Amino acid sequence: MMRIAHDRLHDEFRQAQTGKASHHTAADRTRPSLFRYDCLSLRRLAQDIRSLIEESGVPRDGVALDLGSATSPYRDWVATLGCRIETLDIDPASGADHVGTGDDTGLPTGAFDLVICTQVLEHVPDPRRVLLEIRRILKPGGRLIASAPHVWFYHPHPSDYWRFTQEGVVQLCRDADLELIELRAQGGSALTLFQSVNFLLYGILGRAGGPLYAIFNVLGFAADRLVQNELFAHNFAWLARKPYEAAA
Repeated sequence: MMRIAHDRLHDEFRQAQTGKASHHTAADRTRPSLFRYDCLSLRRLAQDIRSLIEESGVPRDGVALDLGSATSPYRDWVATLGCRIETLDIDPASGADHVGTGDDTGLPTGAFDLVICTQVLEHVPDPRRVLLEIRRILKPGGRLIASAPHVWFYHPHPSDYWRFTQEGVVQLCRDADLELIELRAQGGSALTLFQSVNFLLYGILGRAGGPLYAIFNVLGFAADRLVQNELFAHNFAWLARKPYEAAA
């Protein structure tokens, strides 16, 4: 039996992460090294986010918001659309353009042509309220590009509440009156298997396991090309649209 000390979850996480803390730069999000334990995840996610940005149909003079990331790792890709990008983070010391939460941004209604919200929804108490807030700050016809995990270890930054299935993503968009245009899986069952192995190894070896992660990353990418099965994807990304006829 494995009992969880539910009253000290964060303390146990910090203790387990001692000497193993993972730090991401903006470049890690878009060009992760093969020696990273989460390279399989980050590379597939970056490929899909870049493609969804290119296909979003946002006007060239548009305004975008990266919700939940002060560094905005995808800002260069948004800039290729001719858009200006702003950032929002919960930490006043982060340097973000705006300080707020996903469900209470404090931003004007109908202010943005595009909102990017990647790997944030698992960290908020009520993802539905966040999507409703995103819908509010989007212009009619505005786009949302979002992503969320299906298989991932517990990572409270600052909290960690949820994991999502394909059907869960569809229902979230439906509840927020957002039209789901495209839903993508970041790797199938084989990639999820190798990514899970690297999670396990990282819990034991920390950053010292780089050469071993690289081996499993190469095997994972190769296996993912051979086994096409999105039912056990480790992550999902999607493009949605606020209806043109939607009230503000």
